[in-house]
Amino acid sequence: MSGPPSSLADPPRTRKPRGQGHERHAEILAAAKAMFLADGYEAFTTRKLAARVGLSQTGLYVYFKSKEELLDAVCRQSFMALGEEFRRAVAAAGEGLSRLRALGLAYIQFGLAHPDEYRLTFLEGPGLKKMHTADEVAAGHTGAGSNVFLIIHSELGRLAEAGKLRPVDLTVATHTVWFGLHGLVSIFIARPGYLRAEREALIEDLLDSLEQGLRATLS
Repeated sequence: MSGPPSSLADPPRTRKPRGQGHERHAEILAAAKAMFLADGYEAFTTRKLAARVGLSQTGLYVYFKSKEELLDAVCRQSFMALGEEFRRAVAAAGEGLSRLRALGLAYIQFGLAHPDEYRLTFLEGPGLKKMHTADEVAAGHTGAGSNVFLIIHSELGRLAEAGKLRPVDLTVATHTVWFGLHGLVSIFIARPGYLRAEREALIEDLLDSLEQGLRATLS
């Protein structure tokens, strides 16, 4: 007796072989990021993503439960990359307030080098777990956005301990630094035609203002 037709005996494989779950996870995340950037958060659907990566929606849910979870994972990648830029910039800056300037410049350069990722992470979509409240951070919950906040806060604390800063509330100072940097990058990305001054001059002036505003006054 002959066996079943080959089309029945050997159905096409649509899923990665077992043992490649990590690769599959990365593939799904890369596809989701491309779709978020191309279509925006509101137009994104898990159904479209599942079709793009060759999974059923049920199969997709093994890796990610919702588009909110997918966006959170994409944003975490951006925050982690920004954190690495911070660390490299500060390590190369030496001591004193030059470290704050290096950190600020690294933030601006990251946003300008990755405008689509910056827009998606900071300007679009729901808040998700990008940031936690002060009480949540105190309880040990540190999402990706909170980690960036803590990097700036830690650096300001280090400068304060070294006597380089005027007396400040470190939380307020951290928000001031971050929001100043974020505002400038956001304008560069979202409203480039609005500028009435050279980009480099604006960057230097903002960094000067942050540095001078926080610098300890000589007695």
